Amino acid sequence: MSISALRLRAPLLFSALLCAGLAHAATQAAAPAEQAAPFDELTAEQWKAQAADLLNQAKASPSGMASVTLKKYPGHFTMLTVRTRSGGAEQHDHAADIFIVLDGEATEVTGGSIENASTAKPGETRGTRVVGGTEHRMQTGDIVHIAPGTPHQTLVAPGKTFTYYVIKVDQ
Repeated sequence: MSISALRLRAPLLFSALLCAGLAHAATQAAAPAEQAAPFDELTAEQWKAQAADLLNQAKASPSGMASVTLKKYPGHFTMLTVRTRSGGAEQHDHAADIFIVLDGEATEVTGGSIENASTAKPGETRGTRVVGGTEHRMQTGDIVHIAPGTPHQTLVAPGKTFTYYVIKVDQ
């Protein structure tokens, strides 16, 4: 199993989005889907307003997390997520995760194995934590790629918040 955690800074955001677009083009040829808009935009003002709402939801949630799917495209979809607590472990057999850190800091643990693993749905494993993985610090402006089949877990320090944009690419 390949572990891939790629960290970049904000000036390389365009490259990450281009890669997602290329992955999208490859999957579009394989499976026809509804026509996507030629251009979509999420302004800083828009995501910050949504993130403020999500932060209130995350603070009220026992999981300490709130998320919204922003848009579904052929071969991938986008989400905005806010965490006030660490999440459980997860693994997606057929999807890569690309995180763009919008605000805050956290640690992503990748690799290793998932403790108390169970199948959430076909191709999706969940558990309590990642054991024996590698820790990667993430902060505002970082871009992280997590390859399909890689156990991972987002850890948020007590009293901190973590806001990130997710591109989930079907593989």
